[in-house]
Amino acid sequence: MEKNYMHPMLNIAIRAVRKGGNLLIQKYDLQKNISILDKKKNDYFINNTINIVQNKMIEIILKSYPDHFIVSQYKINKTFIKKKNIWIINPIDGIDNFKKNLPYFSTSIAIKIKNNTVISVIYDPFKNELFTAIKGKGAQLNGYRIRCSEIHNFSISSVAINDKIHMNKKLSLLYLKIINLLILQKVKFRCTGSPTLDLAYIANGRFDCLLHCNFTPCFFLAGKLQLKESGALICDINGGSNYLESGVALIGNYKFLRIIQKKIQDFL
Repeated sequence: MEKNYMHPMLNIAIRAVRKGGNLLIQKYDLQKNISILDKKKNDYFINNTINIVQNKMIEIILKSYPDHFIVSQYKINKTFIKKKNIWIINPIDGIDNFKKNLPYFSTSIAIKIKNNTVISVIYDPFKNELFTAIKGKGAQLNGYRIRCSEIHNFSISSVAINDKIHMNKKLSLLYLKIINLLILQKVKFRCTGSPTLDLAYIANGRFDCLLHCNFTPCFFLAGKLQLKESGALICDINGGSNYLESGVALIGNYKFLRIIQKKIQDFL
C-alpha cells in the first residue's frame, strides 16, 4: 500500500471533497422525501444543496490557502486563467442521478499551479472511494496504486458512453455512428450519468474505454490527471489530440484505442 497523502494541498483537497461528499449523502436522504414531480420544490432543494456543498468546500480550502483562486462549475469567473494557484471544484457530478435517487455521483477537485494540473481528487461518497493523483507520482484508490485496463478485445470489453448527445446535428450523427459500430462489435455499454466517476473507473480498470462528447474542458481536469497517471490515454477518433475541437474523445489504454480507431476509420 502506497501513501501520497503527505502533500499538504492534497490533504486539504481530500478534506474538502470528503466534507462535500458527506453533505451530499445527508441531502440525498432528505431528497427521498421530495416528489420528483414537484419541480419548483425540487429545483430549490437541488440549488440549495449545490450552494451548501460548494460553500463548505470553498471554506475549507480558503482556510488553509486564503490567497488561492477557486473556480466552481456553478460559480465561474474567467479571470482564473491568469492566476498562479487555482482550485477547480465540482460540488456534484451526476446531478440527474442525485435527483432520481440513484447512488452514483461524486465531488471532485483539480489543482492547477502555473497552468499545470498537479493534483486530482475524486470522491464517491456512497462507496467511500477516494481517487487521488499527483502529477508524476501515479494514481491511487484509497491509498492503493491503480492502473488502467489492459483489455483490448471487443467481446470482453466494457465501454462507457455519456448521454449528452444534444449537440449540433453533425456531431450527434458522428457519435451515434460510432456507437452503432461498437454495437456491431458486441461491445458491452455502460451509461452512468457521472462522467467524472467514469474517468476514475477508466483509471482503475473498471471500464476499458470511454466514448465521450460535449464535455466542459475546465471540469475535465480532475479526471484527466487520473487518466494520465494510470497509463490511460485520451485522443480524438483519428488518434490525435484535437478531441476538444472535434467534440468526441476516446479514452482508454493504447492498444484498445488503436483497434477502435482502425474500426472507425474503416467504417466512416
